[in-house]
Amino acid sequence: MPHLVQMEKKLSKKGLVVVAPEVQGSSEEDIKKLVDKNKIGYTVTKSISGPRLGNGIPRTAVFDVSGKLIYVGHPMADETEKAIKSALKDATAPMDLGASSTGLAPRKADLIANRSWTNSEGKAIEAALVEVVGTTGHFKFPNGRKFEYDVTKLSEADQELIKKAATPEAASE
Repeated sequence: MPHLVQMEKKLSKKGLVVVAPEVQGSSEEDIKKLVDKNKIGYTVTKSISGPRLGNGIPRTAVFDVSGKLIYVGHPMADETEKAIKSALKDATAPMDLGASSTGLAPRKADLIANRSWTNSEGKAIEAALVEVVGTTGHFKFPNGRKFEYDVTKLSEADQELIKKAATPEAASE
């Protein structure tokens, strides 16, 4: 875990986003103790969905900027850092976030600009809300990487903000 903390600090400005799913059934209290003890600044979650990565723990999955799974392995393996650095070569530089990924069309404005979002468990993450489809929010980290999150799992205040922003009247203002 200290290796991930160090890697996240070193590479987050280049676009690395670390999400650590807890899959062993630990209590929220135990997870919080571990996060505090290791001074973890990245997201640790009790639930995640995605590709099956095998049975070994710990496991690292590396996705490229398009969301394609490009590597699965042990976090301490030399290949892991190589895969991460390779994936980051295509990451959008923070100053270029307004550019279209294809250059063919202008980027759609974010529904809600970059801000801190808090889930119902009190965990916070910084991102912009691009759009909402049903109860799925399409978010974007400050480095341009995108992710989806069920907005019904956000705090009541954040849900209310999203409802106001997603109304047709708000879009015309």
